[in-house]
Amino acid sequence: MILSSSRAAARLRLTLCSGRLQASCTGIRDPLKVCSSNSSTAGGGGPVAAQSTSATTVRGAQEKWLQRFQSENIPEPETSITNIIAHVLDLSGPGDVGDHQNSSLSEQQMSRIEEMCECRLARMPLQYIIREWDFRDLTLKMIPPVFIPRPETEELVELILQQMDSQKETFFLEIGSGSGAISLSILKHAPKSSGIAIDQSRLACELTRENAAAVGLDSRLRIFKHKLINDLPETLAEQQFDMIVSNPPYVPSVLLPTLEPEIKIYEDLRALDGGNDGL
Repeated sequence: MILSSSRAAARLRLTLCSGRLQASCTGIRDPLKVCSSNSSTAGGGGPVAAQSTSATTVRGAQEKWLQRFQSENIPEPETSITNIIAHVLDLSGPGDVGDHQNSSLSEQQMSRIEEMCECRLARMPLQYIIREWDFRDLTLKMIPPVFIPRPETEELVELILQQMDSQKETFFLEIGSGSGAISLSILKHAPKSSGIAIDQSRLACELTRENAAAVGLDSRLRIFKHKLINDLPETLAEQQFDMIVSNPPYVPSVLLPTLEPEIKIYEDLRALDGGNDGL
């Protein structure tokens, strides 16, 4: 089956195809170290040391850093600080932060919040800072520079699932797995499905594999590091698939320098660079 939708294609530059791959590697980096090394590129002088304050409660820390984010024009400042605090306090989600406004913070917690907030001031994506993000009903690990799934990616998954019979055995191929969000969502909602995911990035393959194991779906997903360019590797050449899905690069190369710092500094632009025409 080939999924097609003019709405999704227009928004995502969606293509569904099969092809052949070749390898390429991406180094593993620690997110909070990466932000300090890239801070000067993000505009201005990068993160500025936190001002001395008595913000020893959740409320105080939240107000302090919300003001800093707003003064530095950080996108979605409230979302950023509430997610950081929720992560440091090991809460079930940012919605719980309001129930802990008067809770005292330890020195270690304050230091951790400050470290993460300074990374956000350096325009590191929130997903990389807290190292995880919710995609539909899955919580997936996120590591730079592996591409962060967007809300539009969730729309793509919805379109895929609408075309599938969730109770039928379906064998699919995903081209460009990134964090594994698409493949793992399909596997979770179609219990008789199984698949193969491929990506040109070694780190993306490792992250897909780790996320698959974390959500208990690794037995139904095989992962290969290859680049869609010529022939499929021998192990895949004879495979037949019921469905091939992809959220491939879709941004024209000329527009890459205009992207937000969160994207052009920290994410792997190979996942976005669609060439001269964005296709």
